[in-house]
Amino acid sequence: MPFSRREFFNNAGFGLLLLPALLRSPQTIFRHLLFDPEGPLVPPKPVPANPYTREGRSLVAIVYGKDPRRMLARAIDLLGGCDRLGLRGKRVLLKPNVLNDQPPPSTTNPLVVRAMAEMVTAGGAAEVVVADGSGIIRLPTSANLTSTGMRAAAESAGAKVLALEDEPWVRLEPPEARALTHFYFSRPVYEADLVINMPVIKTHRFAEFSCSLKNFVGAVHPRYRPSVTFWSGDWHERIAEINLAVHPVLTVADGTTTMIEGGPTSGTPSKTDLLICSGDRVAVDLTAIALLRSFGTAPKLQGKRIGDQRQIKRAAALGLGIGSGRGIELMTEAVDPAPPTFTRLVEHIRRELLEA
Repeated sequence: MPFSRREFFNNAGFGLLLLPALLRSPQTIFRHLLFDPEGPLVPPKPVPANPYTREGRSLVAIVYGKDPRRMLARAIDLLGGCDRLGLRGKRVLLKPNVLNDQPPPSTTNPLVVRAMAEMVTAGGAAEVVVADGSGIIRLPTSANLTSTGMRAAAESAGAKVLALEDEPWVRLEPPEARALTHFYFSRPVYEADLVINMPVIKTHRFAEFSCSLKNFVGAVHPRYRPSVTFWSGDWHERIAEINLAVHPVLTVADGTTTMIEGGPTSGTPSKTDLLICSGDRVAVDLTAIALLRSFGTAPKLQGKRIGDQRQIKRAAALGLGIGSGRGIELMTEAVDPAPPTFTRLVEHIRRELLEA
């Protein structure tokens, strides 16, 4: 992909920020960055059918409220119910965003993850695992899982908790990949029977936005993360191609608090009090971009169709999800009295999706 002058200087700035932080980092981080891990070569898995569609369109639910349990339950009901996920007897892995040790919207709201873990357990899952790998200069993940409250929330719902940099890896060489022809990916995530993606919605200074597709960067070995090769100019395409390793049966995007400017580690928060849920990870990202654009605070997301964002275009070309907002059926509801701003937000998202 062409590498614009602006991207070069933005990414060079990222590199200058990264270097002193790495120099202060534990020796284990250098080991992750300098050496490949051991791991068997495994085949990419086929993309499964979306369990939540109607007449060929991907269903997306947006639910407003104050209680994550009620919000999540209603969102899944709107989509068609938990039974469609086939949870019974399965090992289910929940993948939140635990980027660092900061509260939402830097990280996924632990209460949303707890609600999902409880629902999966009630649905008959044999095992529930909550797992992530933090940002390279924010390792170790184990400490972040504790300080954010994610560990306590997951364990209170009976889930096992994993810090992915401490777990085994597998190697993938997806034939469809062009920007990232081989990489190492978390073995527990790859081998889970079902994966539920649980990102937080936020802007990103370098990747433009961070939600569903971007969330799986945390399951990639640090040596192969897009931020390590920021000079290549294909950050967006690498994010999309990482998703060839895993196909979530459900994505629950946490918008209880949304980062509307800055990001990913810190920025301007907005208390949006919503969840976006779908069986189509790309449809979730299209909807999340529309939400972020409504605030007008992220210049990189403005001035183009949301379907033209490079993460979206590459993911759609790979068959990872819908590439156009016209392929989405949006369903919205409030489980608590909603302010007029929620109605206006939904109207904005609908307009954006029709134009995508």
